[in-house]
Amino acid sequence: MGTLIFIGMGIWNENDISVRGLKELVDSDVIFAEQYTGRMQEGSIERLEDAAGKKITVLSREEVEEEKTILKEAESKRVALLVPGDPLISTTHISLKLSAEKKGIETVVVHSSSILTAAIGECGLQVYKLGKPCTLAMWGKGFEPTSSYDVIADNFGRGLHSVVFLDLKDRCMDAKEAIEQLLKIESERHRLGEFKLVVLSRVGSGEQKITYGRPDELLKTSLGKPPFLLVLPGKLHFMEEEALQRFEI
Repeated sequence: MGTLIFIGMGIWNENDISVRGLKELVDSDVIFAEQYTGRMQEGSIERLEDAAGKKITVLSREEVEEEKTILKEAESKRVALLVPGDPLISTTHISLKLSAEKKGIETVVVHSSSILTAAIGECGLQVYKLGKPCTLAMWGKGFEPTSSYDVIADNFGRGLHSVVFLDLKDRCMDAKEAIEQLLKIESERHRLGEFKLVVLSRVGSGEQKITYGRPDELLKTSLGKPPFLLVLPGKLHFMEEEALQRFEI
């Protein structure tokens, strides 16, 4: 039987991959990558191809979730799957790992930095006060889900911080689009009351920008470039308040 190696790419570009991760790429027979659970800097995959000296095939979400392409190769070869961030944050990759193990395929995980912990740390918030994370989906005609708002409101009611991922499809969801969506739901549900948000732009890059303020203030402010992430703080410790003041409008 072969081996399936899950390799975390980190949070921004090809330089975030670990030394061990790069070595695993060099030693692999086949390399796949996905870019739907996170979006790395443009050109990162190509530069990793140069570093590894091998072709990297980027798979669609459907190809990763149906598992056949990856598992067929991993039955007899050493296969690497490059994943943005830390490889086991997404349930899709956990499912793939379980499927491989059921087929007798050895699995290896090379962990890396995750936007989940990086965002909390950059804000100066305490990770043990983190509530359930959620993802805001892009709304479309006849499709306006509100379940993420309920997660945020539940966290907020318990004094916990919410990390809010923004949807990635053919584009990265804009931060102001996400804020307007939250405000629209809040105007109908009234579960949050007065609140502030942290908008994080391009975390881990030289262009990183963090902005903190009321939603109406944020909508009037330049928030940086995508990809974005939102954090809605819960009850703040005095040290967390001091940390957030650095980014306040």
